[in-house]
Amino acid sequence: MYDITRQQAADLLNVSTRSVDRYVKSGKLRSKKEGKIIYIHRGDINSISGKEASKQEVIIPRTNSTVESPSTSISSPSQNWGTLEKIYADLRSEIQKKDTLIQNLSVQLGEAKEVARNSVTLVEFKKSQFLLEESKGYLGREVEDIKEAKDDLEKKLKYEKSTNYILITFVVILFLTLAFVWFVKI
Repeated sequence: MYDITRQQAADLLNVSTRSVDRYVKSGKLRSKKEGKIIYIHRGDINSISGKEASKQEVIIPRTNSTVESPSTSISSPSQNWGTLEKIYADLRSEIQKKDTLIQNLSVQLGEAKEVARNSVTLVEFKKSQFLLEESKGYLGREVEDIKEAKDDLEKKLKYEKSTNYILITFVVILFLTLAFVWFVKI
């Protein structure tokens, strides 16, 4: 039954989540992925925890109080039990610190990969900058051409307006002259 998460499996086996991942990759643990969550098979956890307990060795450090004779080269477990517990607790806390560090570094690495994936290379950046500057120059020339065309049109419009005023004035004078000539004849 796949109902144990990676973290729960790590806690049950007294190992790090990274070790659980290694067990899954090597085939020691069967896993099933649902969405983003990986579930581990409960039977595999039980079998590994039984095997691991029988395979574990405890190395007891030698102390100055032990006798150097072959029969008593290792001190009794009751004398060193506190030392072993302290060593185990120290090692467990170090592993947890390292796991936290690894998780933080993994997150930072993922963020860095995402930034690198979304960023452009220096060559592409320089190329886009060059194209942008070139288009600004082209647009500047276009704006200048449009201003010149506008000035030319304004001059032509002024010329046409003055020509129209002259023509209207001429037509009005001609009409008045004809009206005067016709009125004088009558």
